[in-house]
Formats: sequence, structure tokens, C-alpha cells
Amino acid sequence: MFPQNSNDPNRPDRVEELGTYEMIWDCKFCGNKNLPAKTHKFCPTCGAAQDPQSRRFPSDEEKIAVKEHVSKGASLICPACGTPNDGDSQFCMQCGAPLDQAARAKTVGSEVRAENQSFAAGQERDLAQERLAEDLPKAPVTAGKPNPLIFIIGAIVLLLICGGIILALTAKRDATATVVGHDWQRIIYVDRFTSVRDNAWDDQVPADAYSVSCSERQRSSRQVPDGEECAVRRVDNGDGTFSERRECNTVYRDEPVYDDYCSFTVNRWVPDREIQSSSAQAAAPFWPSADLTSGSSLGAERENRRSESYIVLLDVDGQRYECAVNQSAWQEAEEGRTFNISIGVITNAPDCSALEQ
Repeated sequence: MFPQNSNDPNRPDRVEELGTYEMIWDCKFCGNKNLPAKTHKFCPTCGAAQDPQSRRFPSDEEKIAVKEHVSKGASLICPACGTPNDGDSQFCMQCGAPLDQAARAKTVGSEVRAENQSFAAGQERDLAQERLAEDLPKAPVTAGKPNPLIFIIGAIVLLLICGGIILALTAKRDATATVVGHDWQRIIYVDRFTSVRDNAWDDQVPADAYSVSCSERQRSSRQVPDGEECAVRRVDNGDGTFSERRECNTVYRDEPVYDDYCSFTVNRWVPDREIQSSSAQAAAPFWPSADLTSGSSLGAERENRRSESYIVLLDVDGQRYECAVNQSAWQEAEEGRTFNISIGVITNAPDCSALEQ
């Protein structure tokens, strides 16, 4: 048994080599079948050289073990007589031709079966018919071929449509706007120091928590080994033999992981209320009075932040618009003053930048 490289996710967790066996081949001249491919380089009936392309896997009942097999690589096919030779040969054993330019035999790949199944013999091949099909001229494939002109026209139409939509959405009209009013609002956000009930895992409970109560519950899960799933694979070595091995992958199951989940109380500053002032109270902006309870005990208050907004009300041909501006522009936009602004043709939204220039 050989451990596999755990860095390769496609390799099995464990491999057990089961042995090396002979491929079988069929003589295309006399019809002799199921000849051992390692032992018989020539047909024992008619003497024809083995055609490596006719090699196939035997069934489990037919396979013949090869003892002390040493791989020399895929067979070298003599370019002169077609005889298969050992992968390290320099000259053909049949005709003596040099093999420095010889091609190597093609393999039939591999097959896999479950452990409780058996391998059947590989399917016989009609090599003559396959070679004839390879030699026939291939007709050019035109049916269903897309016309690039259609894609070009489609792309142009799509660009025109998108461009038209963008132009429509960004189109604007010029208008004269008159200031008819003002709105403003100022807000003070107040936090309160108070007790807060919260929940967390035991290792995440704050150090200043109190009134802590915990109970066990599932926090996560982990995968633990739970046996193996194995299959048998046989691989064509290309030299008239195939290797058979048992490949196993670990099966995992989910196991729950438990931890203490706690409920507790902590004292924290939390958002509590807002204090507002607005144009409904006065024409001039002012900050509201914040009468806060100071200190660091429960019930204490503190100012968190402030915000303010200023709105100029505009009239354009009887239609009302609002523009949010900074305080300086808001003060300078006196009632009755006019501005040249742009209004979206589709969105009907005013461009308020002219008020802040």
C-alpha cells in the first residue's frame, strides 16, 4: 500500500497495487482472437505481426499475470514493417530497421469498476473500418455555423439602444427657478448608559458581563473518518500489459461539536433619543437644548453626534422643487431670487449645483 500525495485533490487517499497482466489482441489477418499481447508479438496461427491498435483489456477470467514486470515505456512501432518492439529498442526485432523515428503505441486509457463487480473484456474493434473512416475526406461543416455579420449588426443595435437610453436618462432642459421658501432641521443624537441583555458563546462573553447563564448547544460540526470507499482500476501501460490497482478514498461523516452558549447582561452606551429643532419652530436655525443626565452610572446620558440639513424651495412654472444645499448657500438664497438650473427630462430632478456656486 502506498500513501498518495495529499496536495493533489484528484488522487485517491490510498492505492494498493494488485499486479500486472497481459492485454489481449486480435489478428486482423486470420481472425485469431484474445492473444496475449505481451507474450505473442506475432500471431501463432499465421505469423502476422501484432497490431497494437487491436489491443484491449481481457475479462477478469481471461487475464494472465506478468511476473516481475519492468516497464520500458509504450511499444515502439516499426515504421518499416509495423512490428511492435520493446520501448527501449533501437532496431526492429523483425526487420532490423532503426527505431529512432518510431512512434509509440497508443493506449486505450483506463477502466474502473466497483469492488463487488467484475471486468468484462474490452470491445473488439474493426480497425480496417476505422482507418477507412480516417482516410475519407472530411466535408466542411457549414450547417449551423453562425454568421459573424449577424453578431456585428446585433452589437451595433444593442449599442444604439443602450446609448439612446443613456441619452434619455441624462437629457436635461434649462429652466429659471425662483426661491419661494426655506426648510431646515438640526438633530442632536443622545446615548444612554444602560444594562443590555445579550448572548454569545462562552469564549466570547465580555469580561464585564454579569448575570451569566449558560447551556450546551451545537456550535459547529467536524468531519471524522468513517471507513473507505474503494474501486479497482486497470491502466494500459502501452507495452502489451496493464496494471491493476485498488484505489480507496476515506469516507467522512459529520460529528457535532458542542459548546456553552451564554446569556448575560452588560452595561453599555446605546442610542436612546433624538432632540430636534426645525423651521417649524423658527425661521432662523438654532440648536435645540440638550438637558443631559451626566455621569457614568446607569441612566447617564451623553451626546453622540449632530446633524443638520438645509432645503431651498424652488418654483419653476408653477411646479415645486427642493434643493438640499449647505448653510451658506441656504442663507444667500433669499426669497424671490432666481437661478438658472437644469431639470432632467425623464427624471424631473433639478440640478441644484447652481445654488452653491
